[in-house]
Amino acid sequence: MVQSDQLCLETETVAYAVLLARFPSGPAADLFTGLNAALRSLKPSLDRCARALDSSPSSALDPSKDANAFAFPRAVSWMCLHAGPVEAALALRSDFAAYARESRELLRTLTDNDIEVPEAFRDHYSLPTPTELLDLAAAVVEDGVRKGESPDRATSVADMLLAGLDGFWLFAAGARRAPSAVAAGPRSRQG
Repeated sequence: MVQSDQLCLETETVAYAVLLARFPSGPAADLFTGLNAALRSLKPSLDRCARALDSSPSSALDPSKDANAFAFPRAVSWMCLHAGPVEAALALRSDFAAYARESRELLRTLTDNDIEVPEAFRDHYSLPTPTELLDLAAAVVEDGVRKGESPDRATSVADMLLAGLDGFWLFAAGARRAPSAVAAGPRSRQG
């Protein structure tokens, strides 16, 4: 999980910079700037977590064997190049809300089952949900829909990003599938 998170962090910081370059003004620009800064600030905490777990670097991940680890970075990369600001905002809001909820649930499950985890892991995965950024993302979506943006397209981009997040959680659970198996496998939807 930590390896995949490191890979995602690298991808997301670049992706939000690309989105900012594509949409350099207005509330969407504020959102992409804020997300980039928030994620960059998480790197030291994630690095401490990786050291505490003696995790291999994310560069050790092999896309031919660990395709699920790359599912979310692939989805984010597509989104940053093809989604509009409303689509990206809804997808990112959905991602952050689902990821924060699932991370808290994982931490609760580990604690409830008396599984010892390093303090660095508990600290990193119990960070609060970035509600200000989620609210800003919602405002970008609401404003765009009021101005005629397609909610269906935004929803489909959010679904695509959440499918990538499903791959992240499968990798975190130890499900290692090759790329062809990922493409052929069932897709669940996170709420």
